[in-house]
Amino acid sequence: MPIWLIIILDLAVFYFFFGNTVLRLLQSKPMRRRSNLKDILKRLRQRLLRDEDILEAEHRGALQTAIAELEEQLASKDAAEQEKCLRRYESGTHKLNLPPPPTFRWLRDNLEVLVVALGLAFGIRALFVQPFKIPTGSMQPTLYGIHFSATEKTYAGNALQKFFSFLNYSERHLDLTVKEAGRLNFSGIKALPAMPFFPKSLVQIGSHGYELPGSVNDIQRMLYEKYGKSLFGDQRYFRANEIVLRGAIKSGDHLFVNRLTYCFREPKRGDVIVFVTDGLDKPPEGDFGGRYYIKRLVGLPGDELLIKEHQLYIKTPGAKEFRLLDANDSPGFARMHSHTGGFRGYAHMPGARYLRHSFDSFKVPKGHYFMLGDNSENSLDSRYWGTVPRDNLVGTALWVWWPFSRRWGLVDRVAPLPHETLPNLPSLPR
Repeated sequence: MPIWLIIILDLAVFYFFFGNTVLRLLQSKPMRRRSNLKDILKRLRQRLLRDEDILEAEHRGALQTAIAELEEQLASKDAAEQEKCLRRYESGTHKLNLPPPPTFRWLRDNLEVLVVALGLAFGIRALFVQPFKIPTGSMQPTLYGIHFSATEKTYAGNALQKFFSFLNYSERHLDLTVKEAGRLNFSGIKALPAMPFFPKSLVQIGSHGYELPGSVNDIQRMLYEKYGKSLFGDQRYFRANEIVLRGAIKSGDHLFVNRLTYCFREPKRGDVIVFVTDGLDKPPEGDFGGRYYIKRLVGLPGDELLIKEHQLYIKTPGAKEFRLLDANDSPGFARMHSHTGGFRGYAHMPGARYLRHSFDSFKVPKGHYFMLGDNSENSLDSRYWGTVPRDNLVGTALWVWWPFSRRWGLVDRVAPLPHETLPNLPSLPR
């Protein structure tokens, strides 16, 4: 994402929260006087509009007279008269003698606004666009879940730089360096009291506890990705001054899902789709870990699929031979087969139920769809739990709105970075 666009978005956020305060501080005395008169006029107009049906005639007349006076003063250029008028209203000597507003008026007014806002938000979410957060790394590098980005040096930014680092790139920096040698209590990582949306966890190594940003699951996932099974049974021993984790934990991509897509067309190969796991066969090793999943649709009803040499082949209904899925089907397949920028092709997974080797094909049943993650070597997808029925489809991934990374914008449009990423797992002949 261009830096100039990030700066514009930062300024927009700053103005949303602090714009009025900053503008007031920058105003000259005449401008500030007119702004205060406008604020009083606005309050009186709101009172008349809101309570016109319950006010006595004399009170309505007093409000109308005051509104007319303020409008006249704002239209004039007599600074002295404007100042006198402002003092009268600010000191309460205007003698409107209005009855006090109903008890808890502020609560009633704000509750009404809140109900309307929530109604609109839930209506839009249910019918048009649904926000969604990528939970895992199964769609990398097309979309990223919560992940850890390691660095060689400790982040040296001040508090303001850390704030904008999170605001723009969702980065929460950490540096876990062992003070005293000991074993990591992997199973004993605990959640700490923290602000909403900013979880913290306590990691125990030997006799020392270390506070880290992130939930317990996030910290355990980061440690497991780096140290693997040596953590189980709390067997991992760290020396004094050894670096355990240094870098930044990054929140998953936040995106909008277009719920209207399949109201106007049928699903297509290559669509990046959010769906629910209700009613699907459970994976061999446990449950799904969440109701909503996001994967790439690779097989339509009647398609027969085959993975060979890390490439995905398809035999459509009526065809005699398999053919390679490529850019003519969707640009996503060309990226998957490029073996660049993190795309490693499609993998045979020994623990899977389907597409386990180069001769293990699968035919998609009627009314169902076959889904695979772009991070094929680390994706719990249709190879494990089978196909997804049409009724489970929520919609297509539309727009990544945060963080402001190179993936910001329309989903599934970014070309892979120009570095080779070969598969880590072998292609199984049988």
